[in-house]
Amino acid sequence: MSIILRKKSRQKYNALVIRFRRRGCIKYAIFDIVLIKQSKRIKGRYIEKLGFFNPQFTERMFIINSARLAYWLNAGAHVKFSVKRHLVKFLV
Repeated sequence: MSIILRKKSRQKYNALVIRFRRRGCIKYAIFDIVLIKQSKRIKGRYIEKLGFFNPQFTERMFIINSARLAYWLNAGAHVKFSVKRHLVKFLV
């Protein structure tokens, strides 16, 4: 009688992350603030667009849907450092 040992299957940890996604032309970048799975690549498909950031203007346009941001933060989404820095700078 032989015993078959199986490896435990590991589930990938797919955390949700709020981060910048670059778009625009060369030397004229516009960044979308998107909710995306951590395992996806930056140019990949995102779940929801929360806002955008345009650093080209003198007042540095930063527009975000704060209701949806609060919803996803309560749902457990993580915020990347660069987005967190801009949130503190523009919203507080």
